Amino acid sequence: MRMKLASRSLGQLAQRGLSMVELMVGITVGLIVTAGAAMVATKQINEHRRLMLEVQLQQDLRIAADLLQRDFRRAGYRGAPASGVWEPAHVENGLMVPAIEAASSPYAEVDHTLGTSEIYYRYAKPATGTTAMNESNVLQDNEKFGIKLSNKTLFIKLGEVGGQANWQAITDPDSVSIESFEPNVVAQQIPLDDVCNCPAGPGSCPTQTVRRVNFKIVGVAKFDSSVKRTLTVSEKIRTDDLSEVCQ
Repeated sequence: MRMKLASRSLGQLAQRGLSMVELMVGITVGLIVTAGAAMVATKQINEHRRLMLEVQLQQDLRIAADLLQRDFRRAGYRGAPASGVWEPAHVENGLMVPAIEAASSPYAEVDHTLGTSEIYYRYAKPATGTTAMNESNVLQDNEKFGIKLSNKTLFIKLGEVGGQANWQAITDPDSVSIESFEPNVVAQQIPLDDVCNCPAGPGSCPTQTVRRVNFKIVGVAKFDSSVKRTLTVSEKIRTDDLSEVCQ
């Protein structure tokens, strides 16, 4: 009886713990689970990083577009708008005041060659070092502006200083690469036969040119070329262009 009990006790002791096969299987299963969790975590981190790059890129393009639109709304503004209005002859204080012809605006022109990434425009502003608006109807150097793409960075021209163009970057080349900038001026001519005095008859009157500028900006994230966004905006030039003065 003692021999049988001893044998049984030894058998029970031998069955305790894990065998080498069970240990290897457990380790393998653990490694598979760990690898799967690591893959899921890595994918989530990459997706989050890509999402952050997309948001940053979209914000950078939107801020640049807002700056372009805000500045372009001023295009064509003249400091003395009354200069563009024809005043007929009239009697004032018993005296005959002769008619005053309207003066053409030096600010109305918008320069752009189709297919290029540069566009130039003008608007009146105070002279350098003063707060008084320029009302001379004479274009000054600090009233010449523009937008261009150079070295995959968008620049805006803030007038001229000492005869040199003052270009300032409006996109950060360390975070976004501007692949293309496509401005396009859309113009519509409206005859002014009904509002102008045209002695030569219909068809000889001045025309009013209504203009709109469409911008297309394509940007790529600096640290991930697969993150790419295209932004298209449109802005109407508030000051229309006249082919000649209207009487």
